[in-house]
Amino acid sequence: MADSLNHERVQAMIYTFLIQHSRTCRLADLRRIRTISAVANNEAQARSALAGLPLVFLSRTPSKGVAA
Repeated sequence: MADSLNHERVQAMIYTFLIQHSRTCRLADLRRIRTISAVANNEAQARSALAGLPLVFLSRTPSKGVAA
């Protein structure tokens, strides 16, 4: 029990990414912007959950109680 008191509670966050169409395409040139979000404890976990997609990080927002 003492061990659990020493650990901070990690709050799950909502990570939102842009799905990148082309590495050379500028954001201003996109006709349609597609985003995807994942709930995770850190950005690496969010990217892992969305593996295989070409992602560009957009934002991180508190999940307000949604479990990761």
